[in-house]
Amino acid sequence: MNWKKVIVCTVATTLIMGGTFMETGISKVCASDQVAIPEANAAVEKIGATMPYTRYDSKAATLGNEAKLAVSAKFEKNNIASQASEQSYVRLPKKGAYAQWTVNTGGAGVTMRFTMPDSSDGMGQQGSVDVYVNGKKVQTVELTSYFMWQYFEAPNPSVNPSGSPKDTPVSGATPCFAFDEVHFKLNQPLKKGDTIRIQHSGKDSLEYGVDFLEIEEVPAAIKKPVNAYSIADYGADGSDQYDDYGAISKCITQAKKDGKDVYIPEGTYRIGQVWNINASDIKITGAGVWHTKIQFTSSASGRGGISGNSAKNVEFCHMYINSSLRSRYNQNANYKCFKDVWNQCYIHDVWEEHFECGFWLADYSSPVEYSDGLVIANCRIRNNLADGVNFCQGTSNATVYNCSIRNNGDDGLAMWNNSYLSAKDESNNVFCYNTIDFIWRAGAIAIYGGNGHKVYNNYIADTFMASGIHLNTNFDGYKYTKNTGIEISNNIIVRSGTASDSWNSPLGAIDISGAVKNITFNNTYIYNAQHDAIKISNSPSGIVFNNTSVLGCGVDGQQTSGDNPGAVIKYEYKNTTKCIRYNGLTYANCPYGDVIYGSRIQSTFANEVNRGNDYKVVIPTGINKVISAPVKGMTPAETTTKPIVCKVGRTVVKKIKKKNRKAKSAKVALKKISGASGYQVKISSNRKFKKAKTITKCFSKYRFEVSGKKLVKAKVLYVKARAFKKNNKVKTWGEWSKVKRVKIK
Repeated sequence: MNWKKVIVCTVATTLIMGGTFMETGISKVCASDQVAIPEANAAVEKIGATMPYTRYDSKAATLGNEAKLAVSAKFEKNNIASQASEQSYVRLPKKGAYAQWTVNTGGAGVTMRFTMPDSSDGMGQQGSVDVYVNGKKVQTVELTSYFMWQYFEAPNPSVNPSGSPKDTPVSGATPCFAFDEVHFKLNQPLKKGDTIRIQHSGKDSLEYGVDFLEIEEVPAAIKKPVNAYSIADYGADGSDQYDDYGAISKCITQAKKDGKDVYIPEGTYRIGQVWNINASDIKITGAGVWHTKIQFTSSASGRGGISGNSAKNVEFCHMYINSSLRSRYNQNANYKCFKDVWNQCYIHDVWEEHFECGFWLADYSSPVEYSDGLVIANCRIRNNLADGVNFCQGTSNATVYNCSIRNNGDDGLAMWNNSYLSAKDESNNVFCYNTIDFIWRAGAIAIYGGNGHKVYNNYIADTFMASGIHLNTNFDGYKYTKNTGIEISNNIIVRSGTASDSWNSPLGAIDISGAVKNITFNNTYIYNAQHDAIKISNSPSGIVFNNTSVLGCGVDGQQTSGDNPGAVIKYEYKNTTKCIRYNGLTYANCPYGDVIYGSRIQSTFANEVNRGNDYKVVIPTGINKVISAPVKGMTPAETTTKPIVCKVGRTVVKKIKKKNRKAKSAKVALKKISGASGYQVKISSNRKFKKAKTITKCFSKYRFEVSGKKLVKAKVLYVKARAFKKNNKVKTWGEWSKVKRVKIK
C-alpha cells in the first residue's frame, strides 16, 4: 500500500467560463448549447476535474501537543479512518493539539474536512477549532456534527428490510458519514511559505479530527449583469433572518415578463419551502460561491430544494446552497438540491451540500416530461445523504462535466433508466472529467442501463462500502435491453471496492452484476483495490476490456469463509459462455495466486502481463499537480514508474492538391510520425468541419488520396489530421494538426 500522502495542487484554470445567453430578437439561445465538452483523452495526466484549490493532506502536516495520526491500514468498517483520504486523518484530542501546514500556494478561501462525535439522539454536537496563521490566532471556526453520522445495521428482513441507515447511534452498527466539511474566508490571503494551523480551542472536551485543508483564491464578487433585475430591489435582504422566497419569486416573475435575467447579490438568503423555478430563457446568477448563499431553513421531508418544474433554457450559476436536512426519513426525504425537469439547461459553478441528493432529474407525473440536453459543470456536489447526481426517468443527452463529487451516501453519479409511467429509455448521457471520492454506499459511478452513454476521464478514489464503477440490473426499468454500446474510457480507480458493503456483500472496484451487456472499457487503471479489482456476477454479455491495468488488489487483507483474499478478476457464476474479453491486461501485487478467482474458460485473453508481487507503483493523481511532504516517521513512500501510456506525436498537414473544382479527389501529404499505425484525416469545404460537408477517413500511410462527392465544386478546402497507434485493435490518438486551408482553382 502506498503510504505517501501528498499535497494535491489542482490547476486553478476554470475549464468552462460562465455561459451567457445570446440575443436572437426577443428569444434567447440557451447557454448549454455553447458549452464545449472535451473529447476523451487517454493521457493519465488528463484524468479528473480541474478545481481551483490546492489540497493539503493530513500526512503532510506537522503535529503538536498530542495530536496523532489515525490510520486504517485494513479498511476496517468500524474505524472511521477508513472513510478518510488514504485512510488517515489527524486526531486533535484535547486543548492545544494541532495540525500545521506550510502552504505552497496562496488564497483566502479554506475548506476543512473534519470529524467530531455525534450525540445520543443523533442531532449532533456543537464545537470549534482555532485557526492560526504564521503562529498568530486569526479566527475561531464553529463546527457541528448535526449533518454527520448514519448507522448501518446488518440487513435483517424482520428488523431492517431495506438495509437503510439510521439517524441515531445503534449498538453494533457500522458508523458512516463520519466526516463533513466547513469552509471559511481568512481576513488576509495566505502567501506561499505561510503556515496555517488548526488547533483544538479547548472550549469543550470533544475530540476533533482533520482529514485535509483545501486552499484557494477567493475571486471578487460578480457584479449585477446589465440585463438583470436584483432580488434586493424586490425586498430580499441577505443580512437578516427573514424568509426571502416571496421577494425572489417576485423578481423572477417580473424578469420573465420583461425578458430580463435575475441577480442574487452577496449575502445569505433564506427559503423555507421548495423553490419552484418554472421559467424559460432566463439566467439566474449569484455573486459567486464564496459570496452568495442560499439556505433552506426547514429540516422536514419535502420542504426544500430547487424544482425545475419543467424549466427550459435556464442558466443557473455562481452560488453556494445548503439545507437543514439531516435525515433520509427511511429513504423518503424527497429533498433534492435540484429536482424534476431541467430541459436544455446549464447549471454551473454551484457548490451544494447537505441534501438528500444533489441532483435527481426525473418527472413522476403523466404525461412524463424529460430533462434533455442538461449540462452540469464546474460544480461541487458534496456531503449528501444519497446520490450526488442521478439521471433518471428518460433523462438523455445530459452531461456532468468537471465536477467534484464527494462524500455522498449512495451513488456519486448514476444513470437509472426507470420506466415508471412508461417513461422513455435513456440515451447518450455523459459523465466526464470529474473527481469522485469518499462515496460511502453503492458506487462512485453507477449505470443501470440505457444506450449510447459515455463515461470517460474520471478520477475515483477512497470509496467506503462501495465500488468504483458499478453496473447492474437490480432495479426496475429498461435496464440494458436496448443497449447497443456504452463506452467507459480513461478512468482511474484508487482504493475502491469492499469485502463487505452495507448488505455484507463484496463489491469489486469495477462491479458488474446481472444481464449487463455491450459495454466496452478502454484504458482503465485500478490501483490498490480494497478487495477484488473486477468482480463479475450472474449473466453479462458482450463485455470488452481494452488496455486494463490492475496494480494492487486485496489490500484490505480480508478473507471471509469461502472467499478469496482479493483477486484481479472474480467470477461469481458458472456460465461457460465466453462473454468477456480482455485485450491487454497488466496486473501486479495481488495476493490471490491466479489472475482469476473462478472459471477461466468464461473469458478470452490477449496480451496478459503479470508484473509480479513486488512491483512498486506511484499512484497518479491525474490532472492534479502533486507535491509530496510525508510526515516525519511515516513509512517511506514507494517509488517507481507511472503506468505506461502510449504517446502519439502530432502530425502536420504539409500539402493538399486538387486538380480543379470538378475533381472528386484531393491528394494530401502529412508529416510522418514515428511508430504510427495510421492517420485519420478530415477534409471539408467548411471551416468548422460540419458533417454534411466533411469527409473523415483513415489511412495507413502519411501520403494518400481522399475522394468523395462532397469535394465537388469546393472553392476552398480545409484539412486537419491526426496520427494513431494501434495495439490489439485499441487505438491511441494523437492531437489534431493545425487546420490547413487551400484555394481550388
